[in-house]
Amino acid sequence: MNILIQQYRLKKIERLKLILFLSILAVALLILLKVDNMLLSFLLAFVLKYTLAPLINYAERRNIDRSHATLLVFVLFFSIIGALIYWALPYISVQLKAFHAELPRYIEGTRSLIFDIESRVEEVINTSVEFNLSAQAESLMVSWTKSLFEDLPNFLSKSLTTILLAPFFAYFLLKDSHSISKKLLDLVPNSFFELALSLQYQINEQMGQFIRARLLEAFIVGMLVWVGLSIIGFPFSHLLALFAALTNLIPYIGPIIGAIPALIIAMINGAGLLPVIGIYAFAQLIDMLFIIPLVVAKIVNLHPITVVVSIIIGAQLLGIVGMLVSIPAASMIKVTAQNVYHHLINFRA
Repeated sequence: MNILIQQYRLKKIERLKLILFLSILAVALLILLKVDNMLLSFLLAFVLKYTLAPLINYAERRNIDRSHATLLVFVLFFSIIGALIYWALPYISVQLKAFHAELPRYIEGTRSLIFDIESRVEEVINTSVEFNLSAQAESLMVSWTKSLFEDLPNFLSKSLTTILLAPFFAYFLLKDSHSISKKLLDLVPNSFFELALSLQYQINEQMGQFIRARLLEAFIVGMLVWVGLSIIGFPFSHLLALFAALTNLIPYIGPIIGAIPALIIAMINGAGLLPVIGIYAFAQLIDMLFIIPLVVAKIVNLHPITVVVSIIIGAQLLGIVGMLVSIPAASMIKVTAQNVYHHLINFRA
């Protein structure tokens, strides 16, 4: 009888632990989605965490206290970032001012290019069709550029919270990662402990490798574009390379989006289009032949259809941020589903 009572109490405790664990996850998810800037702050914090974790782990293996190792790596990392910003900011600032001055000409040039395309389409189909794309494109470009330049100070002030919170969260995620993991795992019922431990390890490893690989990929693509455009003396090479690096983080469509501004500028300026196409094509060729097969593809094994569907869902739910996180989120879901399935099969057996 005492044994039955004890088993009943253990099962009750297990159920309570599971409810508590799921409640904490639900509350955390609700906070991330509902509180302004919280989701983006945590996403940036996790990017910093997975980027710097190997250095801190290496220092810890060298018998350096984790708190000291985290502080040292943070100081070195942000010193390097600060030096890079100090070096690049004057060039980017000059190019932004020049681009702002040339903007009306580029807007008008884009409108003319689209109008010419409309005229040629009408000639081919031998009928008059009111596409009106040129006027719509001009209206959109005016709206976007107004938001970019006039709303930039307001955007930066709103982003200050995110910029400050992300390193703050990342620091404590790195410094206290072991204790945080231990406390969360303590809440997991014994019957799910091995599953949770395996999931934590696999997701941590996969996300860390994926984020570091994607950042390396974006950096290499951006550098190749910058070097190529600088060699041919193309205007706004710094801005275009930065844009190409950032958009390259979006799978499939990112490289196309990243190349469009340079192609439009080349056509409006009457510059050689082939060299610009060659530069972007070469950067993507290096990416597809070497970086993706050797670095990225082995980390996240997802079918192309899954990738495309994930990007569409991410874009619908969270816009650009959703497109960026769609692949790691899909990978996490896949890993979780596989582990839960195997756990249930083994449990039944």
